Amino acid sequence: MMYSLSDEGTGRLVRIEGKMKEAKYREILDDNLLQDLRLGRRFTFQQDNDPKHTTKTTRVWLQDKSLNVLEWPSQRLDLNPI
Repeated sequence: MMYSLSDEGTGRLVRIEGKMKEAKYREILDDNLLQDLRLGRRFTFQQDNDPKHTTKTTRVWLQDKSLNVLEWPSQRLDLNPI
């Protein structure tokens, strides 16, 4: 399942069948996340460093849509406080 969360509440819940590939991820963003932009909402988009989130095609797609993406450090051992 994938959903968005903002100060205005949660967004649409999207059921994902099987493994999600990068093309499906961008399709879900295009169908759901961009709906919030069309409504005039401004936000910072946050995602983890899953490979489908960090591929060149996904990064270019996010940049083309002028989305403000929160930089997220990789989960290396030296960054983990535990």
